[in-house]
Amino acid sequence: MRVKTFEAASMQEALETIKREMGEEAFILSTKTRKNGPGASIIEVTAAVDEAMASVAVPEPAMAIGDTYALRPPLAARPPRPIQLTPVEPAKPEPLPAPRVAPPAPPPPPVDLQPLRRELLEIKGAVEALKEQETKNTSILRELDQLKAMLSRIQKQGMPQAQLHLPPSLLELYGDLVGNDVDPLIALRLCEYTQRSLLEQCGDETVDPEKARLFMRRVIANFIPVAAPIQLDPGRMRVAALVGPTGVGKTTTIAKLAAYAKLELKQKVALLTLDTYRLAAVDQLQQYAQILQVPIHVALTVEDLRSALRFYQDRSLVLIDTPGHNPKDTEIMGQLRRFLDELPEVETHLVLSATTKPKDLADLAQRFEPLRPGRLIFTKLDETSTYGPILSTLVRVKRPLSYLGTGQEVPQDLELATSRRVADLILPVPQVNP
Repeated sequence: MRVKTFEAASMQEALETIKREMGEEAFILSTKTRKNGPGASIIEVTAAVDEAMASVAVPEPAMAIGDTYALRPPLAARPPRPIQLTPVEPAKPEPLPAPRVAPPAPPPPPVDLQPLRRELLEIKGAVEALKEQETKNTSILRELDQLKAMLSRIQKQGMPQAQLHLPPSLLELYGDLVGNDVDPLIALRLCEYTQRSLLEQCGDETVDPEKARLFMRRVIANFIPVAAPIQLDPGRMRVAALVGPTGVGKTTTIAKLAAYAKLELKQKVALLTLDTYRLAAVDQLQQYAQILQVPIHVALTVEDLRSALRFYQDRSLVLIDTPGHNPKDTEIMGQLRRFLDELPEVETHLVLSATTKPKDLADLAQRFEPLRPGRLIFTKLDETSTYGPILSTLVRVKRPLSYLGTGQEVPQDLELATSRRVADLILPVPQVNP
């Protein structure tokens, strides 16, 4: 048997070449389509022919002529016999002639299935080539639909047309970031850093989406500054104050920190509150103090604050709750600043809610800047579905993130912030269906 592979621009051209070089007896073994430059493809067809069968001519079968059975004519066609009226002796019956037996019919001529087999293989090869091309077309159409959806989403989210120079994998990630309420300019900057990282480490920016997402998560983690937890040293009093607008959960967060320090770290804790504007806040903190069995002191003046700190010198941690107020109220802001100026070593945490609008977060961080907060705490993560504002605020404020509040339960719904945790919130790992 002789086997040969042919290349042609189309299946029809390949079949004509095979018939011309190998004869009508050749049949197709396989077909394959491969690319030949942009927008072009070549069909490879492997054919075979049995040279022994091709060299032997198959004689044309002769038409066999066979005899038919000899049938006696019907009775109606027989000549009538004369009827004798006189009795005669019964005639002896004439013996019936022996029937003629026709010779057996010759066996049917052998059927040449080779042309049929060859035609079926050709059809099979053509169908496989069409299926392969259809699969490629379907994949291309799917990618075009994805790109169209991404571009539509990007245009709605306000990305400038001049910035559409990112590869498709990073364009998709950009859409995910902006869809998670990350500021568009920060999202674009993250994509550019990821693009640079891909070029440096892989030598190519057009990688698959999963790898691009992995690199993006690393870039986000590097963008996020995180702070160590409140450090407690034996024999030294550590003072931490929580400031922020009203309704962000400062009092509940103080209760969580106090419960963790006493119950988990076995440290001596005291509570101070400067929030004399809201009786409900003082009552809530007193209830927590009773449950935890820790002392609480209400400071009305700067002198009250000094006295309380001298009294609690033996405590490892003193947590100060401050009044939540409108940051535009300069009088209250000035009074609170005078309180904190009495604490040169105070560790001030600005508490913000993850449910606040991104623009309001930036404004709040700026207005609380006179209090010189050194760390940020984000609360109410359980009440929002987008976490991009956390990243945008951290980038703008340039303060490390210390804690994350994830619910109302004390003390378990408070997490120590890590860059990986925030990266999971900003760009989650896709869930793989089992």
